[in-house]
Amino acid sequence: MNREFAQEYWEAACLEVETLEKMDAWTVVERTPEMNVLPSTWAFRCKRYPDGLIKKFKARFCARGDRQKQGVDYFETYAPVVMWVTIRLMLILECLLGLVSKQGDVTCAFLHAHLEPGEEVYLDMPRGFHQYGKRGQRKVLKLKRCIYGLKQSPRAFWKYMVEKLEACDMKQSDFDPCLFIGERVILIMYMDDMLIWSTSEEHIYKLGAQLRNRGVDIEEEDDAVGFLGVKLYKNLTRG
Repeated sequence: MNREFAQEYWEAACLEVETLEKMDAWTVVERTPEMNVLPSTWAFRCKRYPDGLIKKFKARFCARGDRQKQGVDYFETYAPVVMWVTIRLMLILECLLGLVSKQGDVTCAFLHAHLEPGEEVYLDMPRGFHQYGKRGQRKVLKLKRCIYGLKQSPRAFWKYMVEKLEACDMKQSDFDPCLFIGERVILIMYMDDMLIWSTSEEHIYKLGAQLRNRGVDIEEEDDAVGFLGVKLYKNLTRG
């Protein structure tokens, strides 16, 4: 914030706070002695196009999960990730069966999920946005939704997505919990990133519309060209 793009990052921070407030991510409360109040932090990033030109300035408000206490701020944290053998198998089937593939992700992923019953998490207000209460003491945030940095956020978001996908008639595989199979669509989840296959784009768009209707802010991208840092190249010619 002391460098040349301070104003752009400040505007990005204001947008982040505005977005979180619209999502009803927290309530502002007075601080009391028994609270375990977690520190908060900002993560700033400058996104660029491949040619180096600036695309956008991003600010993300995060919790210091390293300061959480198990049994107080969280209980369970486990969330599965897709096996690479599953990804390879689906890419092979795409080539053999001539399937259409699309890539997508969930915007503000963790914020879709609420905290588990019994979890009470308190967080310092974002730096630059403090409010003060009695005797000049800074107020704190009582979280309603999971935000980035919390230890339980991946698990809570995973459970949320399983519920939404099952509501769209997508069945979770017994062999890989990150593989979901529908009547006309197959989907792989890695937290907020997904690969989707079908015989027609129409079926993929239909699934995306169903998820949006159930509150999932999914952003569909073009044909799959990369996943988890691995670039995908398609060669449709056959010898």
